[in-house]
Amino acid sequence: MDIKCPHCSRTVPAENINIQTSIAKCGSCNAVFGFADKVPGASAFGPSKRTVEMPSNYTVANEGADLVITRRWMNWKYVMMLVFCVFWDGFLVFWYSIAFSQGGPLAMKLFPVLHVAVGVFLTYSTLAGFLNRTKITLNTGELRIKHYPLPWPGNKVVPRPEIEQLFCEEIMHSNKNGTSYTYNLQAVKTGGGRLKLVSGMDKPEDALFLEQKIEGFLGITDRPVAGEMRPA
Repeated sequence: MDIKCPHCSRTVPAENINIQTSIAKCGSCNAVFGFADKVPGASAFGPSKRTVEMPSNYTVANEGADLVITRRWMNWKYVMMLVFCVFWDGFLVFWYSIAFSQGGPLAMKLFPVLHVAVGVFLTYSTLAGFLNRTKITLNTGELRIKHYPLPWPGNKVVPRPEIEQLFCEEIMHSNKNGTSYTYNLQAVKTGGGRLKLVSGMDKPEDALFLEQKIEGFLGITDRPVAGEMRPA
């Protein structure tokens, strides 16, 4: 049988179809979509996902017709960052106190400029970690994401008709200290393409809980998506 793209109705070539995951990519409009529901006997869900209990840093509440999910950023990572910032910023204060009080040369005053920029970024990120929350508001018309109280990139409003599917992805970070992972919640858009909704979460449960809660409220049937995190 032919698999047709639900967005442009073109037939998808065989090389763009993954039978194991029931995922296809349209060569005409580049949309990625699941087709398990169109194949008799195929599983619409792929490997089953476990139900994720609400993490301790989340709250869920109903406000009228809206569902509001709030995620608190604070965890032990930011305590370690605070300790680092105290030493980093303390050294810069010590350096500049000597440079200005003892009439140091211009080079002494300009040399740590990049270090100051790093210090400002790290200090702001640490304060955001202690204070900030992510608020996700859902209703039948739209999904709103806001990070507060300190300003942070990523605030957005997404109309409900633009969201076809949600999935979680795992991002690996490698450096001299080893390997670490963060987790993002992504949306597959109705017209093709993907949109990052919430990024930088430290635990897979944080992303998976958001996925299942939002999909349940919006009535989205979970289907496998190319590149999504494997079910735990």
